[in-house]
Amino acid sequence: MEFRTNDGVKIHYYDTQTAGQPIVAIPGIGGYSRMWLKVAQLFKKDFRFILIDPRNQGQSERTYQGQRISRHALDLAELLQKLDLQQVIGIGNSMGAANLWSYLSLFGSKRFCAMVDLDQPPKMIRDETWPYGFRDLTWQNYPEYLKVDFGNPFFARIDEEMFDLARQEARDFPYQPSDNYLCLIDHAHQDWRDVLIDIDIPLLVLAGENSPLFDYHFALAMQELNPLIEAKIIANCGHLIQAEQPREMYDEVMRFLNSYKGSD
Repeated sequence: MEFRTNDGVKIHYYDTQTAGQPIVAIPGIGGYSRMWLKVAQLFKKDFRFILIDPRNQGQSERTYQGQRISRHALDLAELLQKLDLQQVIGIGNSMGAANLWSYLSLFGSKRFCAMVDLDQPPKMIRDETWPYGFRDLTWQNYPEYLKVDFGNPFFARIDEEMFDLARQEARDFPYQPSDNYLCLIDHAHQDWRDVLIDIDIPLLVLAGENSPLFDYHFALAMQELNPLIEAKIIANCGHLIQAEQPREMYDEVMRFLNSYKGSD
């Protein structure tokens, strides 16, 4: 399925079109939808599971336009409006979580009831106010450091069938990091702590204990920003929580959703 944004870019998305409350999931930069296959199968029993391919990746259009997080947030807003979604549970892996926070800063939480962050701190650049950034990224080496190839982002073995499907998707729809470099620079420059301090819906932060990109202690620090933020550390897991530990991710999200519904 696809739609065209108000700047004319084709955005592809997957939609189980099943009955139930909507979940809208957003991959990280360069991420492929097939890595969400197992999680989507788990959630579609009780939810309508929708996964967006951000511009310049997956089956969405390659373009020079909109290489900034705010434009990605507007793409999300247009999808939510197109499908007329309410009471949405947003799940973002890596930069996908930043897209959700950007949406909150621009449009507020009206369409959402909860969010889930998969291994993304609110600030990428390490400094005296935030020690949990992206590897060794500092103001001194930003943005050149972002050109480094850091290798595979995962730690645990990924289901072989799902991994093969993701590799096929990568062959069919190749991803070029250069297409998104300006977006990565914009992503790394942001500090979303002001948004999270004022967030008015529950946020679950799942951090991979063995993530090669982030120190998992960032999740515990995020928990201190707002009582609506809950942190959990996923053992034997790297950066791609949805692919490496899909069952544990599903269980934690369901526990989280049931806990806040039970407190209404």
